[in-house]
Formats: sequence, C-alpha cells, structure tokens
Amino acid sequence: KRQEMNKILSIIIPTYNAAQFLDKGLSTFIMEDKEMMDKLEVLIVNDGTKDNSVEVAQKFVDRYPNTFKIINKENGGHGSAINTGVENVTGKYFKCVDADDWVYTDALERTMKILEKEDFDALIQSFITYDISKDLWEPRDIHCDNTDRIYNLKEIVDMWEQIDYGMSFHGVTYNAQFYKSLGYKLIEGVFYEDQEYATIPLSYAKRIRLLDDELYVYRLGDVNQSVSTQSQLSRLPHFEAVLFKILEHEKNLDKLPEGGRELWTRKISMYLGSLYHILFIKNPDKKSQRKYAKELTMRIKQKSPYIYSQIKNKYRGFVLLNKFHMDEKTYETKFAGFLDFMRRVFKIHRLYG
Repeated sequence: KRQEMNKILSIIIPTYNAAQFLDKGLSTFIMEDKEMMDKLEVLIVNDGTKDNSVEVAQKFVDRYPNTFKIINKENGGHGSAINTGVENVTGKYFKCVDADDWVYTDALERTMKILEKEDFDALIQSFITYDISKDLWEPRDIHCDNTDRIYNLKEIVDMWEQIDYGMSFHGVTYNAQFYKSLGYKLIEGVFYEDQEYATIPLSYAKRIRLLDDELYVYRLGDVNQSVSTQSQLSRLPHFEAVLFKILEHEKNLDKLPEGGRELWTRKISMYLGSLYHILFIKNPDKKSQRKYAKELTMRIKQKSPYIYSQIKNKYRGFVLLNKFHMDEKTYETKFAGFLDFMRRVFKIHRLYG
C-alpha cells in the first residue's frame, strides 16, 4: 500500500485479443532505474479477452509485481476498459495506451520526472505514428516557445495550430484527482470514444502543461484496426453514438472555464470533418452515403443549432468534393495541402479544422 501511494504515473492498457502485440508494448515500460519503475503503475485491463493476452501480461506481473497489475472484467469495449482502469489507478497522473501501441522508454522516464515535480490538470504532449503498411514514421509534434510554464485553457485554444496534435487520445495525460473529480464516464460498448476522452475532460482543465517530447507510438496501417476505412464505414453507428454523447455536453458549457466552449466546439468540428471525410472522400462508393450524411447533419441541426452553424459550410464543401468524385489520394496530396496552407497562413479555421 505504501508503494501504491507513491505512484507518479498509472498507465491504463485496455486489452482485448492483443496477445500478438502485448509483449512488445509492455516491454517498453521497463526502465533501468528501479526506483522510477516502482513509481510507475501499468494496469492491463482484460476486457474479456479470448486469446492468451492474460498469460502474456502475467509474465510481466511475475517479474515486476510492483509495477504491472492485471484487472479482469467482462467485455464492455474500449471505453468500459478505460472507465474500469480509472477506478483502479493509484498514480498522481494516468495515461491510456492501446495494447497494440507502445512508448519510448527514455521519453517515459523524462515525462515521469516532470509529472513528479509539477502539478497540473492535463499534459499535452507530442507523439509519433508508425504506419506498418508503409513502414512510415511520422512525428505528431506540438510546437511551443515556452514549455516550462503552466497554461490556461484560453491560452491553449489561442495556440491551437501549434499544439492540436497533442490534444488527442495519444497526446493527453490527465491528473487522476482532477479527472475523477469530474465524475465523468466514457460511453461504453462502442469504438471511437477516444474522441470523447480527449474532449470533455480536457475542456474542464484549468492548468495545462505542454511537452514537446514524443512518448506515445501510435501504430497504423492494419486493415483490422478500427481506423481502417472498411471498419469505419461498418461502424457509422459508433461514430454517431460518440458524436451525440459529446453534443449532449452542450448543456454544461456554462460550467467550463474560459476557452472550454471553444475547445469543445473545435473538437466537434474536427470530429465531424473526419466523419465527412470518410463518408464523402475515403468511401469508394461516392453516392452510397450521401443520404445518410444529409440526414445526420439535419439531426445535428435539430440537436444543436449552434454546432450546425459551425459545421454547415464544412458539410457543403465535402458534398461538393464528393460530387466531383474527389478521391483520397488527390484530397491528401493536393486539396488538403492547400487548405492546410490557408489554415495556417491566413488563420482560416472553418474550412478545415
């Protein structure tokens, strides 16, 4: 119990049928500094896995019983596993890492030293993606002139273009006491609730630290992943469920600190931009989702006239691109680059962000 009270960082690893990845991921949490290892807690949340993930994890528990712990639960999905993990963390801070991803061990140690010394509600941090289909590593870095201070949410929103990568599932670390004080539970039984995780709690944060040190390695390029186009199109109800869960929070916007409303608004706009991108651009059948997208957008208008006013031009823009049969390659190499230029140079947000 004494050791648990001294934990600096808890890592929550939602685990379902991830045995082939788990050994690599868990091994990256092993540091040479034994004292630092004792201040780390790695919670492998077994979400009713059907493979031998538990056996793989148990080897780490046996070797490092002060650091690794298995929590068994019935299958409830990614959000459910995170909710269970949060209930069990004993660290000052916690971070979620998917079972098929990993961390840079040196960056983990550097990050923990900052977490040990400082107090804030959330850490926004650089990460890196690795596309296994292309063997391509891409940094998702935040850029800030001064990372040695605490920022408020208004300041964070004002520097959005420089740090937006870090305001994601892979970039955010939360103060455990802050997160638990919100009493917030993620939606369960669906995919893509990571968008909710990096939106609602973050919109309440009053003290935020920035760190340009790539910690998380996000693995991409697997057709079986929930982020593959095939999976995304088959899970549109999941996108929708998460969207309306986030929209439901509009009634609480007055409770947010300054900057919270804008963060919430931008996050929803980006989320819908990703959804329209899937429906209209990535989808090889250009006509198949037009009716669905229109009906969904009208439901958004009914639910939140405010959000509709923010995204209607984005919707119309994607419809136009779809009618011109814009394909993914052209969008990524030409059109998206142009919009990114406009966004960054002329501060035009609504076209793209």
